[in-house]
Amino acid sequence: MAEPIRNKKTDSMTAPTPQNTPANAAPISSRAQPPNVGSIKEEEMERAAAGIFAANPALVSMMQAKLGTLVGRSSGYIESLPASVRRRVAGLKGIQKDHSKLEAEFQEEVLQLEKKYFAKFTPLYENRAKIVNGASEPSEEQIKIGETKDEDDEDDEESAQEELNKDEGADVKGIPEFWLSAMKNQISLAEMITDRDEVALKSLTDIRMEYLDRPGFRLIFEFTENEYFENKTITKTYFYQEENGYGGDFIYDHAEGDKINWKQGKDLTVRVESKKQRNKSMSNT
Repeated sequence: MAEPIRNKKTDSMTAPTPQNTPANAAPISSRAQPPNVGSIKEEEMERAAAGIFAANPALVSMMQAKLGTLVGRSSGYIESLPASVRRRVAGLKGIQKDHSKLEAEFQEEVLQLEKKYFAKFTPLYENRAKIVNGASEPSEEQIKIGETKDEDDEDDEESAQEELNKDEGADVKGIPEFWLSAMKNQISLAEMITDRDEVALKSLTDIRMEYLDRPGFRLIFEFTENEYFENKTITKTYFYQEENGYGGDFIYDHAEGDKINWKQGKDLTVRVESKKQRNKSMSNT
């Protein structure tokens, strides 16, 4: 019996976004820090509230009906102000709209700057891919720069490991499992990678990104021949809304991914369970 494997940690997660395009729009005031009231025990409050609502379903229904009538309605505060004050409030809203327009221009310029430098990064990424996959070796200058010690390097541990490995790896091509190791060393990604995923991700040879003509980007995953799926390349594309959000930010819209062509019996998204059942008429299993 085959059933889909669900990852509870990822069910509630949103899609990744470029650094200049947060997933949700928010006004400027969202940067303010919320008050810290340490004396309130939130868990106890939640349990008490849950108990009240569970014992009073009519109360829940009444609150839902009341909230439904309030959605989209003004609180009446602005309308209660003197006319001169309402004009000033309208003026502030006008200033905020002008700010949003400038923020949108800023975000667009940041995106163009990212694209400019992405073009400069691309040759470095291509060189990296060749070294990782054994198509070329790093230059002596690159090795020299890479061997320069940083303040955080652990000299003793690294030198000891070099002594152990100095006679090994003569026949190793490139850097095996580079991308799997890189992802497992990124905390948020490591939490999503299961043991079942690892066996397929070992064949991952490169990850690339490209910008779309419209707001959005595409991730490209390249694989060598493996026993799990036929695809040599798998892409996932993230689209953003054409119009900027309230604060001028790009707003995530949806994502589209390639279909994975799993080999027979190798679909890692399902689990096959075997169960023993006794035949009632024959009394055998």
